[in-house]
Amino acid sequence: MEDHEEPTLVELTQYQLRFIDEYMKCGNKREAMMKCGYKGKGKRSTVTSSAAKLYNLPKVKEEIERRRRELAEENLIDSKAIVKRLTKMFNGELSSQFVTKQGQVVDVPITFKNQIEAAKVLVNILGLAEADNKQKEEKPVEQKLAEDLEEQTKFFLEQSKKKAIEVKGIPEPKKAKE
Repeated sequence: MEDHEEPTLVELTQYQLRFIDEYMKCGNKREAMMKCGYKGKGKRSTVTSSAAKLYNLPKVKEEIERRRRELAEENLIDSKAIVKRLTKMFNGELSSQFVTKQGQVVDVPITFKNQIEAAKVLVNILGLAEADNKQKEEKPVEQKLAEDLEEQTKFFLEQSKKKAIEVKGIPEPKKAKE
């Protein structure tokens, strides 16, 4: 969509605009088609097929996407606000208000369980778990190669020793007395 210009409302027919309006209300192509006055043969499959064709017209689709972006911008939740709220939950700074049977309003602190859940969400959002795992996993390349080589060498020597004993009947070496 960035390659070309968005359609102007002048390029869309009144019928297409009604379809887009109805689709944005219900999110269902077939239902939108019926509500904007479709005059087809009435078969369900015909209505569904016609609605899909209309929806897939590039200028109709672009207008629907434009409207979706506009809605998303209007209802945008700031990620900083989410992190700030979760941090307050984690720190136990938030409480809920409840009304008792006697009609008193009581502040109830956030539960420990909710604090733990907030911590889990924060760890994921901030990528703390990934950063911690990377630090644990990261070893100098030379050290990792040396460890791998040592492990492979031990395995090879064990296999060679077993084959020599089986094939040549060589007795197993006696362990040195302590």
